[in-house]
Amino acid sequence: MPYQRQIDIRPKLPFRWESDGVWIKGDMVNAVGFHRLDLVRLGKDANGKRIYLFTPLSSENIKIIRECVLRAVGMSHLTKHL
Repeated sequence: MPYQRQIDIRPKLPFRWESDGVWIKGDMVNAVGFHRLDLVRLGKDANGKRIYLFTPLSSENIKIIRECVLRAVGMSHLTKHL
């Protein structure tokens, strides 16, 4: 499907979420409040404070995601401008 694509996330996610590729499915868009999302926990530091993974997606991967969503909603003509 033109609105589905596999991307690699670098650096790789921790073991529990590690995968050779993550699928982008532009036709499965959901509205979610950031306050309802949970960060990836890596454990705790020496003081007992939680450590989270803060690795943003690359601009190339963001572009791919936008293209998939635009294709899914019938606006693929806008992908030429990304």
